[in-house]
Amino acid sequence: MKNYTPPGRGQREALLRKNRPLNITFVPEGKGWLLGFFAIGAILTGLAQNILLTYSSFGGFNLMDDTFIILMFATALLRLLRRFNTPALVCLIWMVACGIALWRTIDEGILTSDSAFFLFRQVCMPVLVILSGLAMTRREWSWILKVGITVIGFNAAYIGLEVMGVRIIDPAPFAMLSKTAIYPNGLPGYYMSYDLSGNLIARAGGLFLNPPTTGIATGAAAVFVFYVFRSRWRLFLVMAFGLATVATISRAGILLMVIGLLGPFLSRKLHPLVALPVMSVPVVLAGNNIADLGNSDSHVDGLTIGLQHAFDSVIGRGFGYVGNFAGKLGSVQEASESLSGIAYSAVGLVAVAIYILALGRLGLTILREPGRWEQYLAFGALIIAMLAETAGSMNATVPLWLSVGAAFIPNSKPGMDARQEFAKNLDSRPSHNATART
Repeated sequence: MKNYTPPGRGQREALLRKNRPLNITFVPEGKGWLLGFFAIGAILTGLAQNILLTYSSFGGFNLMDDTFIILMFATALLRLLRRFNTPALVCLIWMVACGIALWRTIDEGILTSDSAFFLFRQVCMPVLVILSGLAMTRREWSWILKVGITVIGFNAAYIGLEVMGVRIIDPAPFAMLSKTAIYPNGLPGYYMSYDLSGNLIARAGGLFLNPPTTGIATGAAAVFVFYVFRSRWRLFLVMAFGLATVATISRAGILLMVIGLLGPFLSRKLHPLVALPVMSVPVVLAGNNIADLGNSDSHVDGLTIGLQHAFDSVIGRGFGYVGNFAGKLGSVQEASESLSGIAYSAVGLVAVAIYILALGRLGLTILREPGRWEQYLAFGALIIAMLAETAGSMNATVPLWLSVGAAFIPNSKPGMDARQEFAKNLDSRPSHNATART
């Protein structure tokens, strides 16, 4: 005779970490693998492309992550044909509307075809990834998170070296490809910012060689690790990624991290209608201070002028009026620094309406289920896209935009927490005396 004794709390924690290191409950189970393979390809090539461009001006390196994203999108579209849904339809409407704006831009001679396509790509690539996120399975997400967090871990370690004054990779050759000014200290202009005292300081750029982009990636990674990883190293990684985000002085990355980490906590303790204003107060105060020091008016101008163009011309004015790249062309650019502002100006009220619908859908879900962290991360992604053009830098943001797609999966319910599920399986074993034959 031997008795079955349910494991104690410490044993449960150890078994959980061993058997379920990732707590992925925001997407359904599934057996697919190809979508995850292409997503991992996009993450790894995105990490490599700017480093390669530092040592070679071969333009094909820029297309490496795009190739995997297009393959990922095509695979996702084939999956969704069997269960096509409203969010997928909205994504396709966005892309068709942007395609019409691209045709108008070229036809009216606003920009050359190559330049117009670059801006079209900026506002459409995130949507391709969002649509892919609608079809991603839990198994594929486990691969993506493991690879993605490893990539960000290397970035955080490199940022640590940068903070100590060690830069193994010189970012200047890559910056000069886009005709960016180089400061006397040898760093590109976008590597320089101001501290809270108004002093000019250098920012950390990570292995992506771009401080704003790297900050968004590390900020999103901190949120993923906090809510998904079940490891003794979880809080250490969150702190490391958080400090790395601060070292980049990426306002978009810091804002994304604050919304993703504090939003669910405050909403559970208070109420979403109370938590959001409370959470916004320190963000607005800090943002205004940094904006005053950092000459960030262009971030707001890009959004407001994009909206103005949308209401002035219902079908938009085409590409070329908003965006950093348009300014470098010396064209008709009127503002920059807002990813959504580029779309509003080019496409018109269709883009504005889709954006409002997306934010409204996320807001309603947050009100109904305030503990769903992925909704806050998606909400934060859409917010920073209104204020930062670098939110569309796909070499570093594929996991972030995939999570936006996951947040819009129709009829999705938060799955049983891995802790609850594993405990249920343990408790389902017989608690009575079991007889063993010898």
